[in-house]
This record gives sequence, structure tokens and C-alpha cells, in this order.
Amino acid sequence: MRSFVIPPSRARLARQQHNNPRGAYPLSLLNGIRTFADGVSLTREPKLLRYAWIPALLSLAIVSAVLAYAFGCVEAFSDFLVARLPSWLGFLHFILVPLLYLFGVLTSAWLAGLLAAVIASPLLGDLSLATEQITEPESAPQPPSFFAGLASAMGREGRKLIYYLPRLIGVAVLSVVPVINVAAPLAWLLFGAWTLAVQFADYPAENRGLPFQATLTRLKAHRGTALGFGACATLALGVPLLNFLLVPVAVVGGTLLWQRTETSAMG
Repeated sequence: MRSFVIPPSRARLARQQHNNPRGAYPLSLLNGIRTFADGVSLTREPKLLRYAWIPALLSLAIVSAVLAYAFGCVEAFSDFLVARLPSWLGFLHFILVPLLYLFGVLTSAWLAGLLAAVIASPLLGDLSLATEQITEPESAPQPPSFFAGLASAMGREGRKLIYYLPRLIGVAVLSVVPVINVAAPLAWLLFGAWTLAVQFADYPAENRGLPFQATLTRLKAHRGTALGFGACATLALGVPLLNFLLVPVAVVGGTLLWQRTETSAMG
């Protein structure tokens, strides 16, 4: 099996980002995008595919169920809304209904993908570990026992939810406040990018027994790289019926993100 290493040009990019703060943010965003792309490539490794297909199928089931429910909700709400339009505004039916379906599908697809990642977390730690055994076998941690890993994963996901929920509520409130809600699309993108970077870069830390705060500290020190990676994941997660593939890909990419921010910090 071929080894997967960071190309020298990308290693130099990480060092430049660390040693030259001026103009580093665009470079770090690009580094995060490249890390996501490398995760897509590496996921095709045969050794990783056997860890990826079960989370992918689980994600497909969750995404399909959530989308079916979302379609029903959007249909009921659109019927309710259109029935209350005055006759002289009836033409808005042809504008509002497609927009409602588009918003409902994109939002539910993103939430379903995040939910799938949380539910599949006991399996995703093994995928992250297998990724490290390919990319940096000398520093890969030892796998925990099944029950220890399961207990750790469930507790970890609970800790993440406690971190995510206040920020989710804050962005939701911003979205309905007049005037400032013009910034809501950007706020949702930033929230999604940061949340997914944290979600998928945390598995290597969890496998090492490091606290959740260690992941936050590392990503905050490399915020641009994290947001570049997370923005790619956020956009991919919004594609219905393809986003179930995002979960294993993002775990592999998140593991690379952890390794590259560590390399950059040491550089």
C-alpha cells in the first residue's frame, strides 16, 4: 500500500503560515481547503474503506429520514403560507414555494449530516486512527478497548453539544433580529465551518485521551486553516443525498487537519 505524505510544497505553506503572520490568513484558508481535498483523496485507500462504509450507510439512513420529514414540514408550511396570501399576491406562490423547499432541503441536509456524525461517533474514532496509521504510523496512538472507546465517544459528543448549542441559539436569534439579520448568511457559514472543523478534528485528540479543550486551543491558534477546512465541509454537507459521503471523508480530512496544525505549530 502506498504511503500518504504531505507534499513538500504544502509543508512549506504551513511553515510560512506560522512564521509570517502578515498575509497568513489567506494562506491558512487555502491550506484548510487543500487539507479537505487531501481527505477526499485519502479516503479511497483500501485500508480506510472498510472503516468508512458503515458510517456512510448510517449517514445515508439518517439523511434520508430527515429529508423525508423536512419535505413534509416544508409542504405543510408552504400550503399554510400560500393559503393566507391575498389574491392580488397570488403570483408569489411561484417564488415562495421553491425558496421554501430550497431553504428546507439545504438546512435539513446540513443538520442531518451533523446528526449523523454525532450518532456514528463511536465508529469514526476507528476511522481516524486508521488514517493516522497510514499517514504517521510512528506517532499513531494505541486503539482503546471497544467499551472504553464507546463510553469515551458518547461523553465526548455530549461535551460537544454543550459547546455547540449556545452558539447555534445565538446565530438563530441573530437571524430573526431586523437589520442585523442581513449578516445571518455569513454568520451561519462561519458557525457551520467552525462547528464542523471542531467536530472532525477532535477524533485524534479523543484517541489520545486529550481533553476537548485541547482541540479548541489548537484550532483557535490556526483559525484560518480550520475555517477553510470547515467551509468546504459545510458546503459539501448541504448537498442532499451526497452529503452522507461527507462524514467519513471529513473524519479523514479532520485527522489530517489535526496533524498539519501540529506540524505548523512545531515549525
